[in-house]
Amino acid sequence: MGVIVMGEVGLSGIQSRDIQPGTSNAGTYRSLTIGQTVCTVKDEKGQNCTGHVKQWLTAPPEVVKQAAPGNTIHRCQRCFTVYEGPPQEYLHPTSNK
Repeated sequence: MGVIVMGEVGLSGIQSRDIQPGTSNAGTYRSLTIGQTVCTVKDEKGQNCTGHVKQWLTAPPEVVKQAAPGNTIHRCQRCFTVYEGPPQEYLHPTSNK
């Protein structure tokens, strides 16, 4: 079986998008790392929680106020740890990079 080069199938102009950036400035909450989608909080056994971290659109106003300006609130779906970071633009990009 031969190797197929992207240019041979008409995908020569394809480019990778930047993965979700990490948190550049943080307030009270844990910072999201680059591309983070799972919780990294360790339990009493030293294991990572690995719950899904999702943007928390219904966060109470007092929670939102404690985040750094420009950050959105994210929360683990398993242990409810609150994170802050940039909006999840990789899911709904507003411009092509």
